[in-house]
Amino acid sequence: MADEIRVRRARDDDIPALVALLHMPAVGLDRMAGSRERALRVLRADLKRGGRDVTWVAEVDGAPVGALVAYPYREQPARTRRFVAALLRHTPPWRWPELAWQQWRRGRRTPGHPGNWLYIDSLATEDGHRRRGVATALLERADRIAARGGFPVIAVTAGTDNDAALALYQRAGFRVTERREAAPPAHSGVVLVKEPG
Repeated sequence: MADEIRVRRARDDDIPALVALLHMPAVGLDRMAGSRERALRVLRADLKRGGRDVTWVAEVDGAPVGALVAYPYREQPARTRRFVAALLRHTPPWRWPELAWQQWRRGRRTPGHPGNWLYIDSLATEDGHRRRGVATALLERADRIAARGGFPVIAVTAGTDNDAALALYQRAGFRVTERREAAPPAHSGVVLVKEPG
């Protein structure tokens, strides 16, 4: 019998597990922060300063094994500013010019979704629980959030080299609507969307 997966809103006591989970898909955060330890501190600070309110946890036997961060796309600029502020607080000043350059480049590649779309910012599953329905349960929660909140579309971005994520999203009903090329060290990506329901 498969383990029962329960999806719920994140709580303060989930933050240590969430930091580890959300670090997994945060490609390039270690480089931006200057080390893995700093990257983990940035994620912890972001969760404590408002990131937890848009985070859902998938748990098995009471333990967090997956996480979803999703919010209305109109909140993207404010959430990005808050994240960058956390990044700057936990990064030495001599790294700030590089961070500014990276954020500028990232901003140029960010898709311009309508503000009333639900945006999946992050989806992560603990290694030992992959292919057990955790990510699917989290995507089903995103679908319910969108349907209940009146969001006409759910959007997510994935790297073109992340075959597992692309297959997961397409099985969940997402379709590729845009390809976004990037110069190294950034990764090229695709925008995927679906209507809830």
